[in-house]
Amino acid sequence: MMHGPPIIANVSRCSVVDLTEQVQRLRADEFGRDLFTMPAFEMLLDLYTCKSRQPRSLTALTGASSASERNSQRIVHRMAERGLVNLRRDPNDGRRILVELEPEATELLDRFFDRMVELFAVLPTREPSDR
Repeated sequence: MMHGPPIIANVSRCSVVDLTEQVQRLRADEFGRDLFTMPAFEMLLDLYTCKSRQPRSLTALTGASSASERNSQRIVHRMAERGLVNLRRDPNDGRRILVELEPEATELLDRFFDRMVELFAVLPTREPSDR
């Protein structure tokens, strides 16, 4: 049963992104990182929130995922096939693969989080007896 006092808050895209990161960490802490996984979203969120650290090496990015390194690499390659990320060789070290968000992926994530803001804005206040 869910109940408690209603919480009134102003939300923005940045606050929703921060909340999403906190919820991801809370989920992992409470249920374990291996039980409920969303590796593609975890990596997209990492790239989205760490724009100053882009491009990221493939190895560093896979560390942001709850999946194994091998599975994370497969997921990154699928994201590249779908046009979400760009993969390229590091010009200083040809063994490293660099990953960065494509502009369309940034726009997609912007829309996703803006839609979450809209959902929060119209969230109904429920009384305990409403459940």
